[in-house]
Amino acid sequence: MQDMSMLSPALDTLPRVFTLSDLKQLQPEESERALDCVLRWLESGVVKQVAPPRPVFYRVVLGDPLSDEDRCRALQRAFPSLVMVAGSALWRQGLSRQQDSVLECCVAEVELSCHLPDVRLHWRPPAWWSVIRLAGGIAGDYHGVPMLNAELALACLLYTSPSPRDRG
Repeated sequence: MQDMSMLSPALDTLPRVFTLSDLKQLQPEESERALDCVLRWLESGVVKQVAPPRPVFYRVVLGDPLSDEDRCRALQRAFPSLVMVAGSALWRQGLSRQQDSVLECCVAEVELSCHLPDVRLHWRPPAWWSVIRLAGGIAGDYHGVPMLNAELALACLLYTSPSPRDRG
């Protein structure tokens, strides 16, 4: 088996958030070994997978957490249906003074496994997405992630918040 050290310099040339396809395009002559290289990076801890089984990864830089822009990029690449909701959308639209501690988003994908810190994903059925479209419920975006408008974000916040009973 050929030494895979040829792909190691590629990590430094990749963006902070990348896909397996990005790596294959960076070095097309080594594309058949790209998966082995990413698996080696995962084992050594220099990259993490955003949401298995999706081939989206981010480089781990000690002492440098992912920026909001990188986190949004990672989520978008792993979950194409992503929409920011609840307090996350309200704060990023300047409609709330309370900054969120967890980025709240809804997705159409059934698999919600996500290894990004401080992210909470909620699955929504097709009917929810239809209502959002019909209501014109998207109010711009934040680093490319669509956000619910104020009315729907507030409704979502009330819907996803735990009841006083659940708070203990």
